[in-house]
Amino acid sequence: MIELTEDQVLYFRARRGFLTDPGAPDAWTAARAIFGAQSQQLPPSLLALSQRTKGRPTAEALRKELFEAPRRLVRTWGQRETVFVFDPADWATMAAARPELAPAGRRGPMPAEASLDKALKILEKTGGPLTRTDLVGVAPKSYEREIAKAGQPMLKPADIPRFAAGRLFWRLAMRGDVCIGDKAGAEQSYAARSTWFPKLKWPKKHPPPVKACGELARRYLSTYGPATVTDVAHFFGARVANAKTWVAELEDELVEVACGDRKGLVALAKDARPLKAKPPTAAAKWPVRLLPLWDSLLMGHADKSWTVPDEAERKLVWRKAAHVVPVVLARGRIVATWSYKARKRELDVEVEPLSGWNERKHAASVRKEAKVVAKHLGLEEAEVVVAKKKKKKKKTAEERR
Repeated sequence: MIELTEDQVLYFRARRGFLTDPGAPDAWTAARAIFGAQSQQLPPSLLALSQRTKGRPTAEALRKELFEAPRRLVRTWGQRETVFVFDPADWATMAAARPELAPAGRRGPMPAEASLDKALKILEKTGGPLTRTDLVGVAPKSYEREIAKAGQPMLKPADIPRFAAGRLFWRLAMRGDVCIGDKAGAEQSYAARSTWFPKLKWPKKHPPPVKACGELARRYLSTYGPATVTDVAHFFGARVANAKTWVAELEDELVEVACGDRKGLVALAKDARPLKAKPPTAAAKWPVRLLPLWDSLLMGHADKSWTVPDEAERKLVWRKAAHVVPVVLARGRIVATWSYKARKRELDVEVEPLSGWNERKHAASVRKEAKVVAKHLGLEEAEVVVAKKKKKKKKTAEERR
């Protein structure tokens, strides 16, 4: 067993997640380190990668890495059945692991394999990305009737053909055959892996799902460790019982970690030395970051007390309907939330301090970081407004009891 302080753990995670300078040498290395940037919306995921990459590439530069040959990034469905931006080399690992992850959140009938194969051939033949409109009618009428019979909520009869086409794309993505392209007008487009990544090495046969998930657990611990089995299950959207099996695959590679009163923490034994590193005192060595919506660090652990010690404040970050807001991160802890509006040339940033906020320590760093975010978005200036720090309400006599 090794004994660590919380600051040592947070510093290790920051370094492995490239949240300390100078950052990763390129965006796909950053994406690989954090096992994907969560990307329900594209802009936050590009900012997440920029924050972790040397030189802080612009959103436009990262879009080219996604959508223009030779395409060094891929956007597709990953863990928790959520869209991520990955290093393409991780795509096959995720596809192999998928049977071990939690069941699909999507309900209703699924298209037959023959329909999927037909749709994939169309995608491969055209070469370019296609939209749902392009695949309307590919699924047989019998499948559309199944959808109608299942009574999908909020689905009008006229929408069923497009819904069926959307299911084709999604199921192909689950197989690892399709990724998400750029917008085609108002529609989302999708492309075949074989045509967009012709040189990507793809196994003829995937390893067993448990083995693939063992690799996922190893990769997770190398960046997000020390962590518990529950944390591993949380990050990948799996049952804890399944995650126990994956971690058991690594038994000979692990070391137990003691950190205060926390229980069940393990790390990779080979990381024992870097874990014990003393966190720097200089702010330049461990700078403040403006993390975006759904940043991977915020999704990394079931235990939120690492980054927000005050339990009452956690609901201000992890909100209802799985909405995780942008935050100001200082030395591994969340000290504020932030929001922004982009004007013609300027980025207007509003900061809402939490209890860890220190005006003297954090305000200047946030202003400096806001200018970098503005440049990432193609803007010239940034204006930061810090709201007054809210005082904690005193507990009533009844609450104290």
